[in-house]
Order: sequence, then C-alpha cells, then structure tokens
Amino acid sequence: MMGLPPDTSRANDASTFQKMRSVLADDRHRPLYHLIAPANWMNDPNGAFFWKGKYHLFYQYNPNGPFWGTIHWGHAVSSDLVHWEDLPIALAPSKNGPDRNGCWSGCVVDDNGIPTAFYTGLEPQSVCRATSDDELKSWKQSETPAISGPPPDLKLTGFPSITGDPSADFRDPFVWRDADRWFMLVGAGVRDKGGTALLYDSEDSRCWRYLQPILSGAIGPDCNMWECPVLLRFGEQRVLIVCPHPEAKYVYWIAGEWRNGTLQERRRDKLDWGTYVYAAQCLFDSGADRYLLWTWIKEGRSIQAQRAAGWSGLLSLPKECGLDIDGNLIVKPATELTSLRRESRSVIDRRLTPATENPFAGFAGDCLEVDVDLSFEEPAICRLSIRISPNDAEQTTITYTSREEALTVDCSRSSLDPNVDHHVISAPLSPDQRGRIFFRVFLDRSVLEVFLADQSCVTQRLYPTREDSLGLRFGVTNGSAIVHRLSVWKLASIWPDRAKRVVAVPRPR
Repeated sequence: MMGLPPDTSRANDASTFQKMRSVLADDRHRPLYHLIAPANWMNDPNGAFFWKGKYHLFYQYNPNGPFWGTIHWGHAVSSDLVHWEDLPIALAPSKNGPDRNGCWSGCVVDDNGIPTAFYTGLEPQSVCRATSDDELKSWKQSETPAISGPPPDLKLTGFPSITGDPSADFRDPFVWRDADRWFMLVGAGVRDKGGTALLYDSEDSRCWRYLQPILSGAIGPDCNMWECPVLLRFGEQRVLIVCPHPEAKYVYWIAGEWRNGTLQERRRDKLDWGTYVYAAQCLFDSGADRYLLWTWIKEGRSIQAQRAAGWSGLLSLPKECGLDIDGNLIVKPATELTSLRRESRSVIDRRLTPATENPFAGFAGDCLEVDVDLSFEEPAICRLSIRISPNDAEQTTITYTSREEALTVDCSRSSLDPNVDHHVISAPLSPDQRGRIFFRVFLDRSVLEVFLADQSCVTQRLYPTREDSLGLRFGVTNGSAIVHRLSVWKLASIWPDRAKRVVAVPRPR
C-alpha cells in the first residue's frame, strides 16, 4: 500500500486527528453530535461493520483538503453508536493496483473471521478487495480486482463513464452471505432501460459469476445508472435502496418480493425529501435484530466557503430501518441517541390556539431535539421555528398544515448570507389511525434532520450569520391543536474536546 501524500503522511494517528478537530472546534456551523471527519472532505459512508463489540464506519475522505479528490477510506469506531473515535485511514490509493486513482465506495463483510472490504477502483471502474487484521487498523489491498469490469455483452448506458473515462459506470459493491453462497450487487445502468443493480454470486468471495440485473429502469427515463445499491432482507421481502444518477437528486427505496434473484416491486418512495442526502450505507445489527442506515449529507454553501471553513460534508444520524405490515420502509432515529439528551422542557396534554404564549420562551440553542405529537379538532396550521435571531431576521420554520397533511421546512430566512442555500422543502405527513401526527427534529448547528412519523425524513442545511440566532418558538397560527407531547432537549456533543462523555443506553435486544 502506498503511504499518504507527503503533506498528510503524519496525519494518520489519533493525536493528529484530535489536533485537526481542535483547530475547527470553534466553527459555529460545524456539527457537534453528527459523525464528521477530523477535517477536509468527507462524502459517502462505507463499510458499516459490527466487529467484536464495536461499530466501525468508513467513509470517503480526502486528506489533502476540503474538496473532492484523492479519495481514501477514513475510519471511525464506536462502542455505543453515538460517540466515535478516529482510527487510522484504512485505504489509500495504491501505487500500481486497480485502486491507484482512488478508493471509491463499497462495503465490509466477515469472510470466515477475516474482515474483508469490497470497494470501487478506477479507471477503469472495477471491484477491488482488501483484507484486514483483527483490529481493523491495517489493510492489505489485492493487486488484482475481484471483478475487472461489467459483463462484456451487457449493453450499459455508462459508456463512457460520467467520470470522463471510456470505461463503463460500474461501482459501489454491496456484499452479503446467504446460506452457503456470497452475493454482490454492483450499481450500473442498462441501455434503453435506465439504472440497475447487477447481481453476482460466489462460493469463496474471490471468484464471482454474473447472474442478472435484479431490477432496471424503475426510476426515470433519463437515469443512466444507480449508485450505492443496498439490499435489506425481511424474509421473502426485500428493500432495495438506490441513488439514481444523474437524473434524480434523491435516495429511493423500492420494496417487493424476491423471486429467483429479481425484485418484484410493490412499493417505492423517497428516503429523504431534501436535496442534501445521498449514498446510503446499511448494517444488519444482529444483536439488536435491526438494520442501521447512514447517508452522506452534502453542504449547502459554495466551494469557496467550504475551502475557507476547512471541512466539507458529514454523515447523517444512524437510522433504524424496518418494514411495516403494508410493505413500507420504516425509518427512525437510533434508540441510542436518547443518551445525548440534557436540559429539557415539555408540554403534555394541552390545547394550543393562536393566543397561546410560546411554550419554549427562554429555551434556546443550536443543538436540540424536539419531539412533537399532535392531533386536531379543526383544520390548523402549527409552526416550529428554530435558530431565531432576536429580531426574527434569521429563522428556520417547520410548518404542519393539517388540511393538506403536509410538513414544510422553510429555510428562506435561515441566513442573511445570500450565498448559501435557502431551500423550501415539503413532504407528506398523514395522521395515524388515532388521528395523530408526530415528527422528531434534530438540529445540530448547520444540519437539520426531521423524521416524519418513522416514514421518511427531510434534511436541510442552514448557516445563520448571527451568533445569537438561537431562539426557539412553537405556535398555532390558525385553528387549534391538541398537544399530546411537545418536548425539547439540549443535546450534548459527542466529541471529547467539546463535552464530557456520557453513558449510553444499552443496545436494544
């Protein structure tokens, strides 16, 4: 394995990573309880892996600066799914191997007791393989690819690749074991059909046989390929998660039955209604009998601003995924995140009208969780405002309109800086069988994740210019609402230099 570039060769140990974090610790926009690289560029989560009592998460990382390029695999580890520690960079481009131009996205599996990574090399795009020692701190990269490219007789859309290379778009392997065989999905696209995930199998995880596309062209006629395919298994049901490229800006899930290596679609929807979420990575947490999911969250400011800040990109909160009785994907915050809760305020079983005073008056912050559970006796509009400046010049609003059964996250006034995004995003949110709606809000400085009744999310980015844009307000602007629960907590930092570590709740059983 080739060492890191000369200017970053020393930036691969815990003390150096800690210094990098300390330099950026006073950045008002830098999140405190999301997983974020020590500095520089971060994109796709990779290789989510539970090994010997700890969660390992890898990610696309450029050690040379806060911009895309020279892609390595960064590495973080956690014993509680909440607090993370930096480990040495796992994969770096080799000198003459198939990954010499970058170590792109992939996964990590347990191959008979040997942690094994499958990831993308370029160019040409291929599936690379690497194995690790027992501590996952050093990796041996294979000099030859596990799969050198797509089947030669398959008519793919991605010739030439969107990267500019004459080779095909063929990347982001996802590997699992079923009974006595290994299976792999690779993202690609079929000509005249659209995006696809190609299915392979293997007896030994070294020699792979192409089988077929498991599904093609389900999303958009101009979608040339699917990136980052992930397959969740629930008995005979499957959920395929894909990132359509380049047509769509969203992550989609597609649920259905698994028949002879193909997916028979029954349901589909967006994982997140915002435009910042991409590249899902999943882990089956067998001890808790659940799937965990992370995504990359992009920036909403200029390249120049990212360079000036010294960092770009982060990972979403860990999400638990399941399948409901109707075949819809369940998405909710990981249970362990409740360990971050500190000072709180709550309103329980109370009727609110436009005349009701703000129940959150005097409660402020930029790292918050808000839990909302409402019902309505008449049509109403409810509004939660966060990051409010004293004169209301800056604020972000989360509005629920009961008549339309829609929730809107409005960032049009989130910042006085005209050079950052000011998106307004709406998503459906219907009452449950009891006639109640609920959503959970996670604010982490410049990152906002809103969970809609365990069904989907809205992720936004906001960059207030004022240090005092910290206010919080909840009110009913029309009609009335019955508040079954309205709670807010201040959330602690997960990084040792910012806050004292806390004892996490046990893993669910």
